Amino acid sequence: MKFGHATLLLLLPCVGLLIGMLTGVGSLVIQAFAGSQGPSIANFTEFTSRPEVVGVFWYTHEVALIVTLICVFFSYPLAVFMAMRPRLIYLILILLPLMVSIVVRTYGWVVLLGPRGLVNTLLIDVGLIDRPMRLMFNTGGVVVGLVHIFIPFAVLSILAVYVKIEKSLPEAAMSLGASPFKVFTKVILPLSLPGVATAATIVYLLTLGAIVTPLLLGGQQQTMLGTMIYNQMLVYYNFPAASASAILLTASAAIAVIPFQLIDRWATRKLPGGEQS
Repeated sequence: MKFGHATLLLLLPCVGLLIGMLTGVGSLVIQAFAGSQGPSIANFTEFTSRPEVVGVFWYTHEVALIVTLICVFFSYPLAVFMAMRPRLIYLILILLPLMVSIVVRTYGWVVLLGPRGLVNTLLIDVGLIDRPMRLMFNTGGVVVGLVHIFIPFAVLSILAVYVKIEKSLPEAAMSLGASPFKVFTKVILPLSLPGVATAATIVYLLTLGAIVTPLLLGGQQQTMLGTMIYNQMLVYYNFPAASASAILLTASAAIAVIPFQLIDRWATRKLPGGEQS
């Protein structure tokens, strides 16, 4: 296959992006291992030796797991509903939040969950509470904001796989006497697992790197690793520590999504036309 001059010109932006990415990653690695007297792992040992930093690391993965489970739990029935009633309005409602800035959507939750926000004001006016509840600057507020932001990605991931399931398969199972529960657990759910695994992977990774939402809804008391890296770079200008934290976050993210990828591969082999083990 021969490439013409026009094709090579079209590849130049990709080459530029690749060079920029490799340059950024290389600079990150160099700064992470930078020491006063040459290459050193002091930045990594400092990270692991500080209990508060290690606590932020595990808290970030805990929040990511909670957000992922909630997103998948609510996204699956939404995706099934959209697949059974394919109307443009439903797709628009899912895509509409993606057209609004994350900062704007997060500030919307600040208006709702703040001490003088709509939720607390309504509950006080109704007489259910005497003083404002703490709905922000805690894990619950962070989880609510992240679920609202990332649930469209989960719905679209599951929907993309669910719509490809042959309708004749569940119909054949029911004609053979299978109950609706068995049809779902034995036919529909296994065939839709690749979409579930993809949704879980996307939401988990996006949550690990979240900065704005944890910063606005969690404050300084509920710091996540992405927010900590942001502060290390732009507040304290500690680039070596931020680089080491970013590398550890990236490595842990790659390890954390391995189960999702294994489920995806196993389920893909079970799909019609998939690889046979």
